[in-house]
Amino acid sequence: MRRSPLLALITACAIASPALPAQAASALRPWARFGDSASMAAAHAIVASDAPGDASVSSLALDGGGMLVLSGALGLDNGSRWATLGVEIAPATPDAVRDMSTASVLRIRLAAATARPLRVRIKGGDKDIGNAGCYPVVVQMVATAPANYAIPLSAFHSPGWCGAKAVSIEQTLGSVERVEVTANDEPAGPVIFSVGSIDFLVDGANQAASSDDVERARESQPDSLRSRQREEPAGAGASANAATPRPPGPASTPASRRKPAAGGQANAASAATPSRRVVCEHSARYELMLCY
Repeated sequence: MRRSPLLALITACAIASPALPAQAASALRPWARFGDSASMAAAHAIVASDAPGDASVSSLALDGGGMLVLSGALGLDNGSRWATLGVEIAPATPDAVRDMSTASVLRIRLAAATARPLRVRIKGGDKDIGNAGCYPVVVQMVATAPANYAIPLSAFHSPGWCGAKAVSIEQTLGSVERVEVTANDEPAGPVIFSVGSIDFLVDGANQAASSDDVERARESQPDSLRSRQREEPAGAGASANAATPRPPGPASTPASRRKPAAGGQANAASAATPSRRVVCEHSARYELMLCY
């Protein structure tokens, strides 16, 4: 099949993370884990919308298998132009390494009840930049089965509308405070997604993606997610970060479902699972890098 000049141009700009075998990738130290109820202290919900009531959280809890599960809903029924729902995660321990300037890959375990795009943002400690939604972010297409997504850090950029508040990923990696994962886009309605272990990897430098990589990854998207998604407008990040209440649901897994030992085993299994190679290209829909 002949490729158009536009596809050739997109391919030239695309980047991919390498396939990272379990033993080849070296983490700077485990950054976030969800093995027991104490780990919940490192996470809190983010919920906001342009008009009240178009985003809601019903629960934020552990699944007993090493993943944090957020449940809620997104919609535009009350007239919102945008809505956001997600979770912000701090390091596992207060003395965790925060200087990630030598890292080249963010490995994050994700899953969604319905395949959908999730925004992954790396945040520092500047409140003005954080409230403006201007820390570097990427849009990651997430499947229903849990997987370790190895996202090249070079794909993370501040949104184009940030202007003077824009900050580079290199600046941000010098002192990483939090990682944020949010649902901002279609499909509307119920939202359930899970976040597991998070690591910054030193090994596995980015490499150019072949045109076959780009086409194969693009064609693997569900048809419902290839159409235009609704956008979060400039300035939405400020409201989203300003409104971050604890969810009304349970703060930890109910005792009947809690399995501390299983959680530890799941975290070990997660770390031993090869990372999923992702391909990233600039998206005109989001004006950000889209990885899949």
